[in-house]
Amino acid sequence: MGQLPILYHLRYTLGVAEPTKETVLIVEDDNEIRHMLRDSLALDGFRVIESDSAERGFQLFVTQEPDLVVLDIQLPDGNGFDVCRKIRSGSGKAKTPVIMLTAQGQLEAKLTGLSAGADQYLVKPVHPLEFMQWVKALLRRVEFESGGGTKIVLGELTLMLETREAWFESMPLTRLTPKEFELLHYLVKHRDRVISRKEILSKLWRTVAVDHTVDTHVLNLKKKLPTVIADRIQNVRGKGFHYFYA
Repeated sequence: MGQLPILYHLRYTLGVAEPTKETVLIVEDDNEIRHMLRDSLALDGFRVIESDSAERGFQLFVTQEPDLVVLDIQLPDGNGFDVCRKIRSGSGKAKTPVIMLTAQGQLEAKLTGLSAGADQYLVKPVHPLEFMQWVKALLRRVEFESGGGTKIVLGELTLMLETREAWFESMPLTRLTPKEFELLHYLVKHRDRVISRKEILSKLWRTVAVDHTVDTHVLNLKKKLPTVIADRIQNVRGKGFHYFYA
């Protein structure tokens, strides 16, 4: 695996990583790899719990209820496939994201892992930055989908879909018009891609005419949002708008 990138060393030295509420369980019997994963997560502020065996790993999953699990396949007392199946067959935290990290890169092994319920299958050696991007992406998905479809929570921003209310941390954003709320909701909901002006007009205004309506509403919306949220709405020249949340 090698050493962590210089970026991570700098972040550690400067102490800029803020603690998060998310807990990640690593089930991996290779000490070097487990320590690399632990250090990568810790430097980004995650709480980390570890196990080098299948049985102990599943016990920690049940008792600690982590927000994400990283599973090796070949373990001294079993395999990650079975652990993943046990996670998925349970209740409560059965939907917890699972990343399988293994040296087995064959297609059959990948398909088995995904069939067992893994959300992602990464083959060793994996770059620490790639690993961290997948961790964050899967946790963002869970955060985005929380609330049973009536609420979207994304970082400091909360959208209450039934009441059409937007909140920043503990403060309501009361100045948003209904159309501005719809626009913010649409951008957040489709934050994984750039949305064209034509699509926004079609979905929110039910028209295909391309004019300055979208740009005007985006500008007005950004003026009413806290800076940290407004800066996430980016104008991608020649393509449309993107709600960027890393």
